[in-house]
Amino acid sequence: MSPEWILDILEKDQILTRQHRITLERAEADRPFSVHWELRVMLYLGILLFTTGAGLLIYENLDRIGHNALLSVLTLLCAACFAFAFRDKKPYMPVQTGTKTPFGEYALLLGCLLFLTLEGYAQYTYTIFGTRYGLVTAIPAVLFIALAYAFDHRGVLSLGLTALISWVGVTIRPLEFYFKGNLRDLSVLVSALLLAVLLIAGALYLDHRRIKRHFTNTTLAFAGNLMLVALIAGLFNFPEYHLILTAVLAVVCYGFAVYARKEQSFLFLLMSTIYGYIGLTYLIFHYLKPGTTTAYLYWIVTGIGLIVYLLSYKKVVSK
Repeated sequence: MSPEWILDILEKDQILTRQHRITLERAEADRPFSVHWELRVMLYLGILLFTTGAGLLIYENLDRIGHNALLSVLTLLCAACFAFAFRDKKPYMPVQTGTKTPFGEYALLLGCLLFLTLEGYAQYTYTIFGTRYGLVTAIPAVLFIALAYAFDHRGVLSLGLTALISWVGVTIRPLEFYFKGNLRDLSVLVSALLLAVLLIAGALYLDHRRIKRHFTNTTLAFAGNLMLVALIAGLFNFPEYHLILTAVLAVVCYGFAVYARKEQSFLFLLMSTIYGYIGLTYLIFHYLKPGTTTAYLYWIVTGIGLIVYLLSYKKVVSK
C-alpha cells in the first residue's frame, strides 16, 4: 500500500481535490529520509566482510605469516574491540539499556567473531584443547551469554546460544556429530530436548523476574526450534517412541500457538504450525500410506488450508 495508491483512492472518492493531492505529494517528496537502518545493515555487513576476509587471509597465508604473529594480531584486535565495547558500555540494569553509542555494540560483535577466529586458529595450530572438542564450543557459549547479559546485546546472545547448542552435540558424540548427523543418535536427541527445556524454563523464569525481558523471545525462538527439530527427528528415526513423541509435539505446538497469541508474534505461530504440520503429515503417510491420488489431494487441500489458517491467524496476532 503506497502513498500514491492511497491518494488515488482519496481523489477518486472526491475526498481530495487535485490541488490538495499535489500539496501532499510535495510534502511526501520533501520529507526527510532516515538512513538509520541502512547504516546499521552496512555496519553489520562490514563486520561480516572483515571477519570473513581475516579468515581467508589466515587460511591462504599460513606458511608465509608466522603463527605467533597471526595470533598476536588477532589477540590485539580482539582485545581492542572488547576494550572499546567496555568503554562504551552503560551500567548494568535488568531492563533494556543498549550502549552509549551505536559503535559499542558493533565493536562487541566484532570482538566476539574475532575471538572465535582466534580460538579456532589456536586449536588448529597448537591443539590447546587437545581432543576435548566440547571446550571449543563451551568456552564461547559461556563467554558470549555472559557478555550478552552484561552488554545487553541480542546478537551476541544468539552467538552464545548457537555455541551452547553445538556444545551439546559435540560433547555427546563428536565424530557422529560431524560425519553422520547428530539427531539420529538417541542420546544426542535426548540431550537436545533437555537443553531446550532448560533454555525455555530459564527464559520464562528471567522473564517472570523481569530480567532482560527483551531476550525472552530470542531464547525461546532458539530453544523452540531446537526442541521441535529434535521431536520431528525423533519421529523420523525412532518409530518405537512415536506415541510419546507425538504427544509431546502436540503439547509443544499448542503451547507455542498460545504464546504467539499472547505475545502477538507471528514467528511462534509459524513455528508451531509448520512443525506440527510436518509431524502430522509424516504420521499420516507412515501409518495410512495413502495412494498417489489421495496423496496429491492431501497436499493440495492441506496446503491451501495451511495458507488460509496462517493468513487468518496473522490478523489475530497482529491486533
